[in-house]
Amino acid sequence: MKGLLSKYGKHFWLVSLAVTVFTWINLIFRDGELFLPIMFSFLTYYFFLKGTGLLPDEKDPFSG
Repeated sequence: MKGLLSKYGKHFWLVSLAVTVFTWINLIFRDGELFLPIMFSFLTYYFFLKGTGLLPDEKDPFSG
C-alpha cells in the first residue's frame, strides 16, 4: 500500500475531481444539495496542492 501511495499519490486529486464534477452535475440538473459540491471542491483543491507539492507540510493546516 505504501508503494502504491508513493507512486500514484500525486494523482489522487483526480479521483476527488471526478466525485466533485458528479456532485456539481447532481446539484445543477437533479436538484441536489449545496454542501457536498462545495466540500468536495475544497477537498479536490487541497489534494491538488498536496499532490503537486505546492502545500508543504510546514504550511499544512491539517498536519499536526
